[in-house]
Amino acid sequence: MPFSGGGNTPLTNHVHDNNPGEGGALSTTLTLMGPDVLYSLITDNTAQVNANTANIAANTAAIAALPTSTAWTRIVNQTQTGGSSNFNVTGLTSTKKYLMFNFAGSFGGGDRLRLRFGTGGSIDTGNNYDWRSGRNGSYSGGSSDDKIEIMTATSGGNDDFFVSGFMQLNAASDGSGTANTRLGNITTNQNDSTPDVYLTSFEWNNSATPITDIRFYAGSGNDIRGTLNIWESQD
Repeated sequence: MPFSGGGNTPLTNHVHDNNPGEGGALSTTLTLMGPDVLYSLITDNTAQVNANTANIAANTAAIAALPTSTAWTRIVNQTQTGGSSNFNVTGLTSTKKYLMFNFAGSFGGGDRLRLRFGTGGSIDTGNNYDWRSGRNGSYSGGSSDDKIEIMTATSGGNDDFFVSGFMQLNAASDGSGTANTRLGNITTNQNDSTPDVYLTSFEWNNSATPITDIRFYAGSGNDIRGTLNIWESQD
């Protein structure tokens, strides 16, 4: 027996879209609406829209404020073919916060590679250096020393080496914004039949003036050759 609508007349099949009196107009409207429109009808998302607009504006301003120059600038590209046991870089005017360098070099004979810094054309040979270096896991070091020891060439081996370093200049380790001790790390590879790897940490206890001079030198006086590149940070 068919269902009826309260009388004896059975309900007949019908489609709302075909008869506005049976809800066709509403059905058609809801069908044509996209989900975003329907969502806006039941939810007030004005606050989220405003927040997104503010974020976009803030990000746009931050992007516009980014530096247009490169983050690192090469300030030294220097080659020496021999004739001296010192490899000197002088006349730097860098007062930035960080320094990177790499040095591909060799000795005229088995020797020790060392490092010093200076200001105003004068290399600091005083006892103002602290360092600790590990060669294949075996460590040695010096405190209040007059130089930084980087590596000792393997006797009778290949004297080629590659030095890569990173150094803090006038960025304070305590976050105070004032000059502090200069700290750095160096990784050195010596090319040999069994390559040696040196890891060196160092400190130069001079914070009064900017670095203007850098010296890599051979501890036993042999000629030192190679090419040195140095970059300064943008800040």
